[in-house]
Formats: sequence, structure tokens, C-alpha cells
Amino acid sequence: MFLYSPEKVYQLDQAAVKVDGFTEVELMQRAGRSVWRALCLRWPAIEKITVFAGSGNNGGDAFVVALCAREQGVEVQLLVQGDLSRQSGTSRHFAQLWQQAGGSYEDWQGQSISGDIIVDGLLGIGLQRELNDEWQQLIEVINHQPVPRVAIDIPSGLNGLTGNPQPVAVEADLCVTFIGAKTGQYLADGPDYCGELIFEDLGVSSAARAGIETRLEVIRSCQLPPTRKKNTHKNHYGNLLIIGGDQGMSGAVTLAARAALRSGAGLVTALVHPECRTNLAAFPEIMVLAWDALAAKLPQASVVVIGPGLGDSAAAGKILEDLQQVDLPVVVDASALKADFLESMESAQLLITPHPGEAAALLSSSSAEIQADRLAASDSLAQRFGATCVLKGSGTLIAESGRLSAINVHGHAGMASAGMGDVLSGIVAALIGQGLSLFEAARSAVLIHALCAEDFSAEQDQSGLIAGDIIERIPRVIRQLRDQG
Repeated sequence: MFLYSPEKVYQLDQAAVKVDGFTEVELMQRAGRSVWRALCLRWPAIEKITVFAGSGNNGGDAFVVALCAREQGVEVQLLVQGDLSRQSGTSRHFAQLWQQAGGSYEDWQGQSISGDIIVDGLLGIGLQRELNDEWQQLIEVINHQPVPRVAIDIPSGLNGLTGNPQPVAVEADLCVTFIGAKTGQYLADGPDYCGELIFEDLGVSSAARAGIETRLEVIRSCQLPPTRKKNTHKNHYGNLLIIGGDQGMSGAVTLAARAALRSGAGLVTALVHPECRTNLAAFPEIMVLAWDALAAKLPQASVVVIGPGLGDSAAAGKILEDLQQVDLPVVVDASALKADFLESMESAQLLITPHPGEAAALLSSSSAEIQADRLAASDSLAQRFGATCVLKGSGTLIAESGRLSAINVHGHAGMASAGMGDVLSGIVAALIGQGLSLFEAARSAVLIHALCAEDFSAEQDQSGLIAGDIIERIPRVIRQLRDQG
């Protein structure tokens, strides 16, 4: 599944008319009817709805929904915000049909909202500016109603590109979006505001979509290492060197190493602070040495992971210096995510895994600015450091210069707990060690990581998820992905 910027969705709409021969009236009618069908499927016993219509095409869709409801004998309260004299000809067509059918509407003046469901057709996908006080107050009123809310195409107030409210947005229980899914519905706060998201293509053909640039690919499947032959040995599956584990932080290396082994890595060696070597004794599958073994172990490694629990000591700084000339795939995480280190690296195979705070430090920005446009931030990180970038968070993004970026839509908020990033680093390094490219390893690792979290929450409350729970589920999830083909 591909996502589009609002600008490209407008182009898709025009292509549907030119290539497929749709009229704008037909497209609007299909859009409004698809919203009504989705609403009826979820609330079949509905008796009265309140429809909010704006002056744009989103408002035209709202009039179609009102007409559908009236045809089915459902009472409609239709409230208008904005100047309907500014309606497009297509929207005006359905407003006139509504009046010809005996329907009426009122301008919004703070009156009581009487519907059992609210349909939001106020603002469309073109919103980029902050809403004024009048619009903000109306949206706050809608959000405080104790009834379900259905958004037409996108919740009003949500930025269709970035997924941020401007600064408020309708908190929808259901959103039906058309022609092309929008990036802002999957980024940042988008999923929380959209609720259940349904995509309707309205019959627009693949020919009409051809040539319209997509902005993101939603990860629905992934590449896995090939099934192993019988005549094989551990050296065929990667020799990973995981470096970190300063005093008090050896758990981070442990998590990364265990995740790598569960993801199929042939050999895993952990280099930790000398006083932390015995902390990993409970896991005999992990070879454990002190940091001073780096020079001896590097020639044997096929993939390096640097950063989990590394810290900022002088010894950690010396390790970063020693890695600058490495010509291997390097996964950089946590405290190793320093701009000067990344810029000094000679390896042409860098994969970085920042969370928003780390991304902000790398770009001399702030976490708020990163979250305000995650897509731009991930692109900037990939370009600046010549790396494959995994920007973690809700809607983890994978970016690499010259490629279409990918977004993960799986997982849940229970993953916001300590050690999750260490586990992800171990998974991605293991997949690189088994032959996947950095980009494909990142896509696959992010999906596996998230599906493991979903596997946990199928049985237990998501708030109790810890990083170790992910590790134990990795082989099962990989097996499920293989079975799905």
C-alpha cells in the first residue's frame, strides 16, 4: 500500500477525471456513499445523525452523506460552518439536491448537537495553517460530545502531510479516506485522530495512478533470509560484534545479542566494560569479551553493532575512534549516535536507529521539530549521513537516499518501554548478517519487532510488555511470516 501527499492526491483526483472518465459529481457521490455504507455497517441501528459541512469539497461529501441518510429514513441535523457561496460547482450541486429533497441546514452558532453520531465534513486535506479560534472552539465542541465521530476523508484540523493537529483536530472513531491514503493519516498523531481508517479507491484505476509520485510505502510484508540448507554451519549466518555495555548498562548489550541470536545470527560476540563480563554469564550462547578485545575481534566480524549501553566515557570515545575506518555494515544506536562519529565513518554501509530525541541532536534540532515533520527528518538524516535511517516511534520510518521510504503501521503503545531499541538493533544486525541489504533488513526487522508486540498483546495487556517478551516471540513471528509466503 502506498501513501500520498495531499498535493499528489489532488493530482490523482484530476487523473481519475482525465484517464478514467469520471465526472467530479460522480466521484463526490461515490465518496459520500462510501462513508454512509461504512457508518451503517458499524452502527446499523442509528436513528439520527448530525452532519457538519464546510464550504469546500469535504462539505460537498457531507451533503451526500446527509442525502443517503435521508433516503434511509434517518433523521439528519445538518450544520454548516463557512461561507457556502464559496462552494465549488460540484459541492453546490449536492447542496441543492439536499434542499430539493426537503432538507434544511443551519449555520453553526453553538446550538445543541442532537445526533447519535457526528459526521465531520468540515475541512479537507489541504489544511496546512493553524486554525483560528472559531474553528478551534467548534472542533473542541465536537470532541466533547459523548457520541461516535466519523471523519470524511480526514479528521478536520489534521495536517494531511505531517499528521499533526493544527493545533486541534476532530478525534474520529472512524475515518473513511478516498482515492489515495494520505501520509498524515499514518504519521505522528494521525493514527490517534483517525481511529479506524478505511480506504476507498472509488474505482480509480491503476492507469490513472500511474505516474503520480507516492511518498511512502506501508510495510505489509517483508523479505526474509532464505531457508537454510542442511549442509551448512554457523559461519554462513553472520558473525556479529555488538559493542556497548558500560557499567550499569550491560542489559542493553544482552538484549541486542539475544535478539540477534533469536533472529538467526550464527555467532554473536559482545564487547562490554571489563567489569561487566560476568553479567552476561546467564546466556552461554553469547561470547563475551572486554572492550580491549576490539582490535582482535574486528577482523572476524561481518556486522558491527555499536551503541547499546555504550555510554559517554573516555573509553567509549576511544572505541568510536577505532571504528571510523571499519569497512563493514555498521548498525549505530543509542549513545553512539553522534554526528561527528557518523561523519567520520568510512563504511559505506551505515544503518542508524535514532528515536526523536537522538534525531534532534543529530540535526541540531528539537524533538518537537522532529515530530512535527517526521518524514522530512528521516530524509534529512539519511541524506546527511549517507545512511539507512530507522526513525523510531509511532509509525517508524525507514529512509535511504534514492529509495521510496517505508512506514511501519504495526505494533502498539506498549512498545514504549526500556530496551525495545536494543532488541531492534539485534534483529536488524542479524538479518544483515544473513545477507539482506541494509534497507530490506531494516524493513523486515521493524515489522518483526512490531508483530512480536502484537503477538504479546493478543494474550496479555499491552502495558505489561517488556523487551524480553519480544525476544522470545521472534522465531514464532518469523515462522508465521514464512508461512504467509
